[in-house]
Amino acid sequence: MINLNRRILIVVHAIVLLGYSVVGMAQAETYPVRPVKIIVPFGPGGSADMLARVLGEGLSKEFGQPFQIENKAGATGVIGTTEVARAKPDGHTLLLGFDGTLTITPFIQKNVTFSATRDFAPISKLTDVAFVIVVNPSIPAKNMKELVAYSKANPGKLSYASPGVGSTAHMLGEQLRLEGGLDWVHIPYGGSGSGKFIVDVIGGSTPAAVISIAVAAPSVREGKVIGVGVPSSQPNAALPQVPTFAQAGLEKFNVASWFALLAPAGTPDSVINKLNTEVAKVLATDAFKARMAIAGMDVTPSTPAGLAALIASDLKKWEKVAERISKTE
Repeated sequence: MINLNRRILIVVHAIVLLGYSVVGMAQAETYPVRPVKIIVPFGPGGSADMLARVLGEGLSKEFGQPFQIENKAGATGVIGTTEVARAKPDGHTLLLGFDGTLTITPFIQKNVTFSATRDFAPISKLTDVAFVIVVNPSIPAKNMKELVAYSKANPGKLSYASPGVGSTAHMLGEQLRLEGGLDWVHIPYGGSGSGKFIVDVIGGSTPAAVISIAVAAPSVREGKVIGVGVPSSQPNAALPQVPTFAQAGLEKFNVASWFALLAPAGTPDSVINKLNTEVAKVLATDAFKARMAIAGMDVTPSTPAGLAALIASDLKKWEKVAERISKTE
């Protein structure tokens, strides 16, 4: 009797699993059944908004349904990100995810209620946003070694700008302070953004900045600011003359910010995989690559598993930095 009951349970379990599989395949075949929202957790007009709109245009063509962009700005992206975490997991509400919001703000800001690993289903990484360290021409440094030497010879005199506390640029700056030998003080610019502090670096009121290449490149080319290092192993195509961190022995600090597409946790795997396939098609087009190049972004698609691994790795890395900042700032 026990063996019979066990067999019945096994059969019932198999039927349930088969039912889930059939439902999942059916959802994938019919998805999307209505317009899809891509929540951008920042205001209109910025790089995140531009990326989402170009991606949405491509996905609308691929799926035959509108992919509509909604801007839900506030709290360094936390407000819009939290909304997606709480959305129905059917693939019709997606997140244009930003690494700073997902992997840094949980350690920097209070009252962040979402978990990047528990509350989201990764779909694909989209782009990398490269950084450059720039200084006012009055600072006697042409590379990172010279900047470190200058900061040590002038303790307490060097400061650097970033888009704000908890931004990837801020965390890179603090890594360089804590472990790279740079003696400099952080100046968060918050809502005024990179467009404001590049002007201040040019004017000299702020001597240095950790800034996106997209914003800084014109000023570097014109000689208004000096690019002293890009946090990568290879020179950046937009600023090939700027030395790399690797050349200064600082390759352990190589980093880029990134954007990705995510769905609420619980979204069927079949829908996630279908989205990943169609996103890859859009990202592979010459038109998409050209638009991103103009914005200073590198197109970097991934598998869902690859994005999940990146999120877990960044959470581990930035938690260690954030712990040390709270003790030393």
